[in-house]
Amino acid sequence: MIQRVGPVFVVLFFAIGTSISLGQSEVSPMLLRTTGEAQIDSFRLNAKGFREIAGDQVFYLQASPRRYVAIELDGQSHPALDLDQVPPTDAMNPKDLYLIDMTPDPRGGVLGVVRWNETPAKIRTGVVRFDRDGDYDGLVWLDTDLSVTHAVEFNSSGNFLVVGYDEHGKIKVALFDFRGFVVNPAVLSYGEAVAAGSKSAAGQVTPAMERAMREAGTIQMASATDDSVYLLNVQRGRKILRVQSNGKVTEMKLGGPSQDTMPMELVVSPSYLYLGEAILDKGKRVGPLKKFSISVYDRDNGTLDASYEAMTPLGGTFVVASPRDFYFLGTKVPPGGAVNFSLIRAQP
Repeated sequence: MIQRVGPVFVVLFFAIGTSISLGQSEVSPMLLRTTGEAQIDSFRLNAKGFREIAGDQVFYLQASPRRYVAIELDGQSHPALDLDQVPPTDAMNPKDLYLIDMTPDPRGGVLGVVRWNETPAKIRTGVVRFDRDGDYDGLVWLDTDLSVTHAVEFNSSGNFLVVGYDEHGKIKVALFDFRGFVVNPAVLSYGEAVAAGSKSAAGQVTPAMERAMREAGTIQMASATDDSVYLLNVQRGRKILRVQSNGKVTEMKLGGPSQDTMPMELVVSPSYLYLGEAILDKGKRVGPLKKFSISVYDRDNGTLDASYEAMTPLGGTFVVASPRDFYFLGTKVPPGGAVNFSLIRAQP
């Protein structure tokens, strides 16, 4: 099963983020050629920008702040996540939930990170599950005060690996069990220790929290069939961290192309890691999203097996059919402003 985790904000003209200059590759990049394009008649979106996520042989598009739609590779679409399906309780109205992140569930369907302002002084964070058909399948509240940006489920154990930042602006990667109780509050942590006096007041965002928010938002995570989560934090070097469901962490360094890039997507299959990156103009930190690379690595040792370049109309999000066969989403905006989608197949 191929899983992809982590947010991709698709803005049709400019990328905002941090680039990283990569080491020299021993594999010459090959150009991906469009070998087929099929119009998707089942889905249109009225928006200038939207969020796009790839899963196992499916794309997910955010149709509204509370709703995602799944687009299969045969062009059919169906609901994937809808917070209005969450049943109310005596204390909570589902209308008060707001979606922070969405990721494919390794067992099928999707997971969403949600927040709820339980009281003016208390914010709760949960993980909501929807099955393959887009039906609501449960909500787990996380026992944490972190401002959570991502949550991924381990394939077999049902535990969660969570990324967030605290009131001091320190990023933490924490492990929770399937009930939402914390097992390890800091499997990984990023940021310097700060004095207690730098803690933010209620509702106040400090410069340290702003930096942590930006960095945490760029972290990519992908659940794999070996009951591990693969994590990439490009702000801390070009390396993959493999986190097992018991919290054990191992490191694997990656090579790559020599351009200035901005990582966009991490995909894990039983044999390979796929890293998608936007190629920027030399020395630039931001720029037009026009050209992308896909690096294919051996999942066990990080050896670079292949490197591809692609010209795509969106943010480089892709679904892997094989190590030499990829799908992308194309867009056209006819008069009236509605976005028409197509499925693009590309091969070297």
